[in-house]
Amino acid sequence: MHMPTVSIFSEDLPPDSSRDPLVSALAASKAPETRRAYRTAWTFWTDWASDHGHPVLPADSEHAASFLAARFAGGASVSTLRMACAAIGEAHRLAGQINPCAAPIVKTAMQGFARQAAETKTVKQARGLTSEAVAVIRAHLDLQPNSEKAAKTMAIVSVVSDAGLRRSEAAALRWSDIEREADSSGRVTIRRSKTDPTGAGAVVAITTTAMADLDRLREFASPAETDSVFGLGGRQIANQIASVAKASGSSDGFGGHSGRVGMTLRITRNETPTVAMRQGRWTTTKMLARYTRNESAGEALRYLVVDFSHLIPSLAYGDQPLRAGRPSERLRLLPVVQSDELLDRRLEILEGIVDAAPETAAG
Repeated sequence: MHMPTVSIFSEDLPPDSSRDPLVSALAASKAPETRRAYRTAWTFWTDWASDHGHPVLPADSEHAASFLAARFAGGASVSTLRMACAAIGEAHRLAGQINPCAAPIVKTAMQGFARQAAETKTVKQARGLTSEAVAVIRAHLDLQPNSEKAAKTMAIVSVVSDAGLRRSEAAALRWSDIEREADSSGRVTIRRSKTDPTGAGAVVAITTTAMADLDRLREFASPAETDSVFGLGGRQIANQIASVAKASGSSDGFGGHSGRVGMTLRITRNETPTVAMRQGRWTTTKMLARYTRNESAGEALRYLVVDFSHLIPSLAYGDQPLRAGRPSERLRLLPVVQSDELLDRRLEILEGIVDAAPETAAG
């Protein structure tokens, strides 16, 4: 395997690796979490290819497709397969070889895997750290002994919910990335992210409450400006969020994406999607629509639920009046009334509903 490929898929490089500028630059081209994911995917590929007597690099596209099919049959998710394609492709690109995963047979197979997965699996969205969820967690932690662990957990929840941070972005945060404004709110500089691999950077706002949570954490840690704010990896941060949400009595489903989902819901509830896009650093509305799909679907109820109660007077059935309730319930009871007078009245009511519908409900 060529040296460039080794640098990308190697473990975190030791300090003396910086003596070789090429290896150092190639390793720095990918975030540590990406390198680890590539390394895992590459190991699966090399083991499978070796077991089947196929060349690892350069690889044949049919062999790559067969490998992916075997992984899918073994329970690997479509996202895992996409990571495998990315790792294999990157290794070939660095070695100056043709990417086997760019071949039609692999692309078509991936489309098939995605369709099969969609038919058998339900994609679950992470529960959002909304204002309500954060308040519940805060109330729970306020009952716990004052400790650095509690302060760190609250700061994580508060900051990722405000800033809409991915777990990797929260893990990479340094104290020097946080600045206090005159109004005591904060500004967080995100130096590199999943959608910003070149490190152009972005600045997002956090509330005075989140800044107070960070101040409390700083009192315990007394950190240097270059120190990590949370001192945890991305997976550990996701586990912290899930753990404290469960301990506070919230339902399952919280994790590493809960901050981004929560931030999106908090802002779009005020009907400001452009602000949510700016805070989330999205260039398209795709993820915004995904995170808000449940609430967006619920908006239809404003137009589907129409109250016709003012058109339906209280009618008597025998000695018992038809009690107030949903119009659909009252109309369901009307057909059992047998007197001609009430049957005529029923027709009048229905005609009144039809005449009034255009004025009461949206077309």
